[in-house]
Amino acid sequence: MIRYALLLRGVNVGTKNSLPMAELRALLTKVGGTKVQTYLQSGNAVFDTRLRAAELTKAIEGALERRMGRPIATTLRTHAQMTAIVEANPFAAVATNPAYLCVTFLSNTPTKSEVAPLHASDFEPELFQVSGREIYTWHPNGQGRSALAAVLGKLRLRGAVTTRNWNTVMKLRDMLGDD
Repeated sequence: MIRYALLLRGVNVGTKNSLPMAELRALLTKVGGTKVQTYLQSGNAVFDTRLRAAELTKAIEGALERRMGRPIATTLRTHAQMTAIVEANPFAAVATNPAYLCVTFLSNTPTKSEVAPLHASDFEPELFQVSGREIYTWHPNGQGRSALAAVLGKLRLRGAVTTRNWNTVMKLRDMLGDD
């Protein structure tokens, strides 16, 4: 069995993109997930499965598209991967508010040209670091009017892309460790 965290993009509660977490738990169970737990109402789940990542992604995305009527990008991470993400936090010394520290999860490692717009500007006091399939960002004044968040949101990246704040990253890592 492999334990995964699933992060969905573009799924909310109370909007046209609504997916109640009870339905997400049922959907994950139907595609072979066990011990399914959801966190918050925004498409975060943790579960066990015998399926490998590629097969699991295809099954989940197919089920979500049938349910939602449109493709839903999915991102998976294991406990070891989430632990490594937490341990590699480049902004631990400066990030004083975990709600303003974010990780953007990517399904593919970005190319230099894909992230070039991030390097084209100075976002001080905001910070970013691209690390494998994650982009860490620190928004000391929040994301609402963040120039960095705006550029990050416009990047043309291949595959799934979704962002979570540090509180959610830590909670998902902790949930992955609960057997």
